[in-house]
Amino acid sequence: MEKINRKQVKEELLQYIDRIRDENGNAVVEVALEGVTLYDPLSVKGEKDLSGEIYDYIEAQTNVIPAEVPLRVRLHGDFSEEEQAEIKASMHRHYTMKAYDISWDLVANFRKMLLLALFGAAVLAVYLFLAITGRNAFFTEILSIVGSFSLWEAADAFLLERPHLRREFRNNRQNLTQTVEFVRDDAEATPAPSAEPTDPTAETDPTDPAPPQE
Repeated sequence: MEKINRKQVKEELLQYIDRIRDENGNAVVEVALEGVTLYDPLSVKGEKDLSGEIYDYIEAQTNVIPAEVPLRVRLHGDFSEEEQAEIKASMHRHYTMKAYDISWDLVANFRKMLLLALFGAAVLAVYLFLAITGRNAFFTEILSIVGSFSLWEAADAFLLERPHLRREFRNNRQNLTQTVEFVRDDAEATPAPSAEPTDPTAETDPTDPAPPQE
């Protein structure tokens, strides 16, 4: 298998981002809503939420875009002003609830990290005391394993879990602050007007030849 050139992949990603940015620096994401299930069938009227595949597609397109780049999502479809307002409200509510959920995950992660670190440090302190005094070698080894495992789990929560949650929070904030606009794709182009329209009220050019006399 050919080795992936990380530098080349990064350059291609930057070129892609530059290509989809508009004149204001927004990354533009195009989403076609025609022919797809618009709302989640489990959501009720007044609290409707878009179907999961729509959010999955938007997030798949935006996850590779740096969080500091503003987003502009263009939804293609024929929607009334009332429908547009409902779709925007659904998206805003969805990402607001997701931000709240991720923020709680960050709080839980911090508590987990702190408690495991304190517990591991306390257990290792007892281990060192017993190791110095030479009491109960078997129990001392158990404390060593438990304390080391707790500190390792605390480090895992800080070094692996927390960066992932923070990145997820930043990406969701990017979606929460995105600009949503609607684009109507006409199925048929409007026929072009005739190049020389006939106007029965137009005056006759005096240079034109006169009609034949009877």
